[in-house]
Amino acid sequence: MKEGVAQMPLRLIEPRDNTALRQVIQSTLREYHDDLPGTAYYDPQLGQLAAFYQQTPYARYWVVEQQGQIVGGGGIAPFPQSGVAELQKLYLLPNARGQGYATQLMQHCITTAREFGYHTLYLETFKNLHTAIKMYEKYQFQPLTAALSGTAHSTCDAWYSLAL
Repeated sequence: MKEGVAQMPLRLIEPRDNTALRQVIQSTLREYHDDLPGTAYYDPQLGQLAAFYQQTPYARYWVVEQQGQIVGGGGIAPFPQSGVAELQKLYLLPNARGQGYATQLMQHCITTAREFGYHTLYLETFKNLHTAIKMYEKYQFQPLTAALSGTAHSTCDAWYSLAL
């Protein structure tokens, strides 16, 4: 975390956050030209993320707010393979990057996945998201040669897992 940035309390997603988070996720994917079929851009629950995470056992999603505006979020949910959680929808708007928020979200996700009893944290991403990949590697995520069986995002081209 950059010096001078206070520890930001993350909060769990609420229904009032749905529209703003959809915009954050979709605008970030557009920014990197990753707004393709088979990505989070087209997830059917994207407009109802609060209900999805509140109704899914052993799932959590946190939002990041700056001056009353949603600027990002990230969470975990069970993956179809037993004992595996998926890091999901960790996105930040450009004005929120470089302030330590991604690190705080990542730490929350890893800690919660461990508390829930998952043995692996899995993620799918794109090779062109260089800063995100550096962060995953910093947290000791190991690259995989292919997606895990049961993925919903067929277009991603990079996959990682972390033994918890």
